[in-house]
Amino acid sequence: MAGSVSFALSSRIDARHVRMARAGLGLSVRDLAERAGVNKATIVRLEAGMPVRGATTEAVKAALEAEGACFYINDQGTICVSVPARK
Repeated sequence: MAGSVSFALSSRIDARHVRMARAGLGLSVRDLAERAGVNKATIVRLEAGMPVRGATTEAVKAALEAEGACFYINDQGTICVSVPARK
């Protein structure tokens, strides 16, 4: 199909991934901070696109994945986040 785009699992996440996954999972900033073992202000900084340590980003990614989020990106930089359907 002409113009089709394929996505691959993303090994890295950015602010957009975090915002979309957190919203899709119905988590508050506090919920995500607790699950990732970081301060609420760290989540706010990460979602604002401000720099945070790589280990912090990985902890947030792991916490979101533990809740069922999957992160995708294509070669043009378009991102997609998949979360489980709510019951």
